Amino acid sequence: MPTSVVLRLPDDTLVTASPGAIIGRAFSAEVSIQDGRVSEAHALLSLRDGALVLLALRGRLRVDGADVPRVTLREGQTLELARSVSLRVEAVRLPSRVLAVEGEGVPTQVLSGVVSVCVAPKLHLVSGVVPDAAALIFSDGLAWFLREGSEAPRRVRADEAHEVAGHALRFVERTLGQAGVPETAPGAPASVLKLSCHDDVAHVWPAAATEPVMVSGQAAQLLRVLLDAGAPLRWEALATKLWPRDEVDEVVRHRLDVLLGKLRRRLEAGGVRRDLVTAHRNGSIELVLYPGDQAHARGARAG
Repeated sequence: MPTSVVLRLPDDTLVTASPGAIIGRAFSAEVSIQDGRVSEAHALLSLRDGALVLLALRGRLRVDGADVPRVTLREGQTLELARSVSLRVEAVRLPSRVLAVEGEGVPTQVLSGVVSVCVAPKLHLVSGVVPDAAALIFSDGLAWFLREGSEAPRRVRADEAHEVAGHALRFVERTLGQAGVPETAPGAPASVLKLSCHDDVAHVWPAAATEPVMVSGQAAQLLRVLLDAGAPLRWEALATKLWPRDEVDEVVRHRLDVLLGKLRRRLEAGGVRRDLVTAHRNGSIELVLYPGDQAHARGARAG
């Protein structure tokens, strides 16, 4: 059983959402609510330390009469997005063990929703559907399947290996506590990279570096938002956190592209690996952390 939450929408429709899902007014949101009082990217569903958490992005999130930046989801809750616009949590599905996938040079990724297996320029996994992906991994609610191109889907299980376009993928089982984003920095002594976000300043220590690369301003806020999200964010959701008063349009998209370019050049000049901040072809942007990396955030949330 995949990790998910069942939500009752204002029109009484039931929707099942997985970690990484966006709730908002945008047509592309996994949980789309067509109401002008709801932001395009209102909130994000995230798996944190074995719990499903809803994170406020651009919009308001109110629980029990109080505005909150985040809430751990429990059955029976009412989540108010705007006046007279509420969601009800009908069920929270948290299996004790979950299936994950890993490959050469690819960090272990717990499966939720749909995962695209991409092989150009190198093997990487992307949450969501990428049109030219070599394969898709998806669930029917009971089991997980791998489909390459037009081939028939084949079921995958823990402790199995499958080849996709010459690349080996291993499917492994993890306890729910091992899944998602840790709330504090892991204590691995031999980390590859360290990232520390403090409000509008971030410090990144590349492998074996004695001095960090310092990033400030909106570039640091961008790193903080991606770290808080714990999952790939579509560019619209990221932009609304960085520029909450602006409408999401092509001008804002260009502004985000420029900011990403400057951030990458700053990090690469300091010896930080190129894929720390990765923009995927499906429009999502991800903070890519590998096993052994340490990342933590301090102070107020960005945006």
